[in-house]
Amino acid sequence: MDIKPIPASERNLNGFDYFLLWAGVAISLAEIWAGGFLAPMGFWAGFWAIILGHVIGNTFMGLGGIIGSQYGIISMVSVRPAFGIRGSNLPAVLNIIQLIGWHPSC
Repeated sequence: MDIKPIPASERNLNGFDYFLLWAGVAISLAEIWAGGFLAPMGFWAGFWAIILGHVIGNTFMGLGGIIGSQYGIISMVSVRPAFGIRGSNLPAVLNIIQLIGWHPSC
């Protein structure tokens, strides 16, 4: 099975749509919960740990987003040149595990 890129003429999301999507992701219950673990560090150390973690994590997500937007493919398809079709299943499974772990009821 092949997943074909979405032609630019058929894409309907713009920069503001993506901003709202990722702003909603950033303000989540898991984010607030994780901040509680940093409270013993004190305000400034915890603040800088959060900033550093967001810069590192969002850099990789942003780079992946650029590839997907440029070619009109989803993230798991964009890793196929590096890992192959079967190898791309590993990042997909790790992503699923991560998303389950973020779920508030877990």
